[in-house]
Parts: sequence; C-alpha cells; structure tokens
Amino acid sequence: MSDKVIRFGGSHIGNPKALANLQSWLKNDDSRTYVVVSAIPELLQLINSKLDSVFIKELDEVELIAELRGFYEQVTAAEASAAFNQLAKQLSGLLKGISLIGDYSPALRDQVLSFSEKLSVEILAAVWSGAHILLPEEIGLLASSDFGNATFLSLNTYAISQLEKGVYLVPGTYGITDSNKVVRTGKTAADYTAAFFTRELGVKALKLWGLDNDFQRANPGIINSPEIIGRLTYAEASELAYFEHYSFHPRTVEPLEHEHIPIQVIDAASADGKVTTVINTETWVEEQIVKSVACTDDISLLKLDGPGVGLKPGILAKVTSQLNNAGVNIKSVITSQTSINFILSEENGTKAMNLINDLGFSAVTDMAVITDVALIGIVGHGMQQAYGVSAKIFAAVANNKINVMLSGSGASDLVSYLVVHKADKEKSVREIYKAFFGA
Repeated sequence: MSDKVIRFGGSHIGNPKALANLQSWLKNDDSRTYVVVSAIPELLQLINSKLDSVFIKELDEVELIAELRGFYEQVTAAEASAAFNQLAKQLSGLLKGISLIGDYSPALRDQVLSFSEKLSVEILAAVWSGAHILLPEEIGLLASSDFGNATFLSLNTYAISQLEKGVYLVPGTYGITDSNKVVRTGKTAADYTAAFFTRELGVKALKLWGLDNDFQRANPGIINSPEIIGRLTYAEASELAYFEHYSFHPRTVEPLEHEHIPIQVIDAASADGKVTTVINTETWVEEQIVKSVACTDDISLLKLDGPGVGLKPGILAKVTSQLNNAGVNIKSVITSQTSINFILSEENGTKAMNLINDLGFSAVTDMAVITDVALIGIVGHGMQQAYGVSAKIFAAVANNKINVMLSGSGASDLVSYLVVHKADKEKSVREIYKAFFGA
C-alpha cells in the first residue's frame, strides 16, 4: 500500500470525534502516513499576542508556561510531558530575550511562531497512541529564506524512505533554510506543506481531513446552509482561498497542479473518509456557471487617477515593484485609461499610498484610499463562454439599488469582481446568490 499524506487542522486536535474518525479510517492501513498538523488556533493566537506585547509589559514566564500547559491538559486530561515542558521553556526564553533586546528580526519572529505547531504536535501525539513526531529539520524540509512567506525547495526523500511503516505527525507551515534557520511559509500554511509532501513523495492524492470552513456556495454567515461545492479546479479553489470564509491556503495547489495530483476534502465527521470536495485540473462547468459568491470586507481601494495614467509607460510596473519591496500584497488591479485601482487589505491602504507618493508620478493628479468597501467575487469557470452571466450579476445588484463602485470581469474566465460599500456586502451576496441558485 502506498504512503498517505493528510492535513489535519489544529482546530480538530481538541475534537475527539474528528480524531477518532481519522484513527478509525487508518486502523487497517499498513503504509506510512504523514499527518501534517497546523497549530491549535487559540495557541497560535496566544503566542502571537505575547510576541506583540513583549515590549509593552514585562513577560511573566511562569504565567506563560502555565497557559501553555493549560492547552495540553485540556486536550489530554494529563500533566504536560517532559518534551512539551522543554518546548514551553525554550519559547519563554526566546520571548524573554526579545524583550531584553527590544527588537526582533523576521527570522526570529518565524522561530517564535513555529512553536505553535511544535507544541500542538506534542499535544496531538499525547492522545494518538503509537504516532511519532517528525520534525522538518529531521527530514531536510528545505525552504527559501523569505521569512514569513517562504517557498519549499526540497525534501530528503531518502531519509523518509528509511522510516518504518506507521503514523508520523509533522508540524506544518515551517521549513529550514540552507543556513539551518526556521522559516515559515505563511500563516496557517499546513495545506501548502502537505501539498509539497504529496508531490515529493509521489503520493496519488492530498487529503485534507476536514476544513474549518468548507467550500460552500456562499458565506454561511450570510446564506443559510449553502450547498458544499463538489468539484473545483485548482484555479477556482485558489481564487476562493483569498476570501476569509474559506479555510484553504492559496498556495496549496502550487506543488500539485503540474503533476495533476488531486486534492480531496474529507468530512471529519465521517469515519469512512467521505469526500465532500474534489479539486483537480478537470474543468467542470456547472449549468448555472457560477459556483460560489464569495465576499470580504478586509479590503481597501487605492485609486490613482489622471488623464495620462493610461498613456504614461511604467506606472503600474513601478507601483507593483515598490509595494512588493515593502511586502504589501496586491489582491487585484482594475484599470482604465484614466484610473488605476489597487485592491489591497484594509490595513495596507494608507501604507501603500505613502509608498506610492514617494515615487512622484506627474501623470497622477489625484490619489485616494477608500476603506469603507467590500469585495464580492463571483467564481466559476465558463463566464466568458456563457451568455448573460454578467447581465444577471449586474441586474441582481441594480434591481436592489446596490451601488457598484468598481467592477472587473473579462480578465479571467473564472471570476468577476464587484466593489461595493461595506453596508451593501451582505445584501449583494444574497441577491447575486438568489439570481444563480434561487432563494
């Protein structure tokens, strides 16, 4: 039987049923199974908050270690193991050192945050009899030196091939640089780690054991019990991953797409490995074309206006380069001959405007940041080939007196964007959803 790679979310570590279902599914398996684990969300949040506040108030090491042990005891109903206590002390020492120095580098931040996964794996190992912990540094999981957003480069597959059959728990989201430093591949990026394992080990499919937020046709906080989407392409899944009501890392498809390795989302409430969503290269166009109406209000709109912005060469290239060098991610760009509109995260809008101001474009006569906005993404392959999709979208918002501040469609066959006021976000989702899926 071939090896398996499974991503197990940290939010499931304290869920006995999800774990019992996974163990039951693997009960008669005689292969090597690599379970890539993300951090317990509350544990990651605690470590993040301690790192953010370490310069504001003195770190109480005794209190921190007690809080960390609390996570262990809550899940295992036992006293913390020696290995867990040692990790807790190492973390406490790092934070104490940072407070004394008064600063920390991106590399040191990655090292601190990696403890969220290491500690989470120790907790999971305590309730999973017979499972072994396999650290990235033990198997040569090499990554680039882009701290906070690294790319995996290689894995020592020979070392892995020497392992005996069994279950191996791998802390996700971090690797090791060629200078042996810890480097993270992004926030909650265990999906991406598991995908890289899947490709490097030649495994036939990546299995995601439960998602915190399933691939549904809309945000369930707005639409009551929307249907789970059964089939997605890599591109559709990656597009949806940028909206926070989907818990899927956008880079997950990156290692798999070229090799046509499918992703299977497993229902964690099922003991027989029930697949709820399959993600692969097969373009499946549904009758109504649209597969999901996604939304987010974590955006800001940076507008560069001027009669010459469409004629002056190099403006877009210089802006994107400036923002990239400053680590500001651009979600999307919508342009015309007289306006360039950058869709950014809400917190990056003003920062981006200040950076662009430094470039001094004479062709830009007006620059503004708008934050009271939301982004609606209508996702599904086939939009360019099907008549009436755009008309149906705009009719849905126009008939309900929703003002569209900005729109973008046609650049991709799988998504159309609308920018609306935040107050209109939920109404926009409901009306567009109704237009394609009914009440």
